[in-house]
Amino acid sequence: MKNFLKISLIAVLLFNSAGLYANEGDFSFKVKSVNEKSIGFFINEAQVVEVSLYGANNEVLYKQKIKAKSASNRIYDLNSFPNGNYTFKLETSSTVAEYQVVIKDGETVVSDPVVVEKVIPLLTKENDIVTLNLGNGAKGPIVVQIYNGNSELVYDKTFEGADQFVKRFNVAKVDVNELNFVIKFDNQEFTQMVEM
Repeated sequence: MKNFLKISLIAVLLFNSAGLYANEGDFSFKVKSVNEKSIGFFINEAQVVEVSLYGANNEVLYKQKIKAKSASNRIYDLNSFPNGNYTFKLETSSTVAEYQVVIKDGETVVSDPVVVEKVIPLLTKENDIVTLNLGNGAKGPIVVQIYNGNSELVYDKTFEGADQFVKRFNVAKVDVNELNFVIKFDNQEFTQMVEM
């Protein structure tokens, strides 16, 4: 009889806590329970995480930037959301993870994540040469725009992605204090100021 009670208790605990759990390196994501409409995630370390929830038509329903000073939990209650398809997006400085969330009849189902490592442009200035290095992560067309200190466009060119994308700009004859580089690729946009 004792063994039957122990097995029953374990089975009840397992069924009540059934859910999805995904560890993406920077954070962990979990549906709290099969019978609840709430989602939680755990931030593994001190970092900035941008949380976004999109509706079926890609409209932003919720957006928050979390500046975690240490490991922490966040739980989002989705009880006020009607049945439908949603996208839950978690973004750190190096990773973007998107989860498809389906709410139907009081239950929340979450897909496996689509995880994308971000490619962050590196701009360096040595003497009169500014070097843009995207390493080997940029795919598709790469748009490079340069604005002077008065926000006037002084350079605008689109390049095809390459295995190693490195471009050098000679700024010896530029008569401004700073240049703002805008780099666009893979549905991402980066802006960085370079002092002359």
